[in-house]
Amino acid sequence: MEEKVSFGAYIRKKRLEAGLTQRELAGRLFVTESSVSKWERDLSYPDVSLIPSVCRELHISEHEFFTACDDDQAHAQARQAAVWRKVVTGFRRFCLAGYVIAIVSCLIADVALFHTLDWFWIVLASLALSFCFTNLPWLVDRNRIMVCLGAASVCLLLILLACWNYTGGWWVIGGLAITAVSLALPWGWWAVWRFYGEHLLPLCVALTSVWVFPLLAVIHLFAGGDWLVGVAFPIAAAGVAFLWAYFYCLRYLPVGPWLKAGVFALITAAANLVFNALCDRLIPDAAESSALDFFTLTSLLALSFLLLAIGGLQERKRRGPSD
Repeated sequence: MEEKVSFGAYIRKKRLEAGLTQRELAGRLFVTESSVSKWERDLSYPDVSLIPSVCRELHISEHEFFTACDDDQAHAQARQAAVWRKVVTGFRRFCLAGYVIAIVSCLIADVALFHTLDWFWIVLASLALSFCFTNLPWLVDRNRIMVCLGAASVCLLLILLACWNYTGGWWVIGGLAITAVSLALPWGWWAVWRFYGEHLLPLCVALTSVWVFPLLAVIHLFAGGDWLVGVAFPIAAAGVAFLWAYFYCLRYLPVGPWLKAGVFALITAAANLVFNALCDRLIPDAAESSALDFFTLTSLLALSFLLLAIGGLQERKRRGPSD
């Protein structure tokens, strides 16, 4: 039997045996590299919901995960994981029962009231889309994200076609184009995760920053109007700038959680101010600033100063008295 070691040492050993770096493992689990580092230094433990994914990536069973180390807290997590599995199993069964009831009820109602099947197909495709996120992930062992994302993409297109079959009209061409561009984002995220996991977060943010502009262009192509370049693009560019500000704060700002929360609130206050100013300038019929806008901005600023003050005290306490 394998000699018992600390939880962190065991995780590190299995990660190295799997040929993964901390960054690669973090990318596959959708956590930060520092989280994996803390696990291996016995500073924290994976969330219970992550345990199946951790075992899959390290090529071990859940039994091995919980019994190959002599860490009491890891053993306590085994009990929590058992509870978690029961909750997840109950949720899956509840969803499945709900899908069956909804399908049967809508089938009977559509046939009995309208003597045909028309809107029932919209319901069926919508329930299938929901199934892709609630039950399907637990039925797939390999390439889970790709399979579920592919199934969800097909179901989304089926919903669109079912709506077109019910209503008719040429709008379906625009709908298909917008749907295709919209699906490019989650598939792009998957490709980044699959092939460039070491730089997952910055590449996903960069992809999102670029994606929003062709999406607006496709919507404009079918909706018409003169709002694209003069209104939508400047507002989208401002949104992208604040997205990067949030990302930089979350990923690179070397401060504690309270100070980061304060900076987040400050960025949100700035975004509120900038977007209101852009709307006033670029949209002729936009409503003028109201007392509610002033109250929102004041509240955000007050919250940010409070969080920054608490964070400053926490940082001072953590670093100890200065020399």
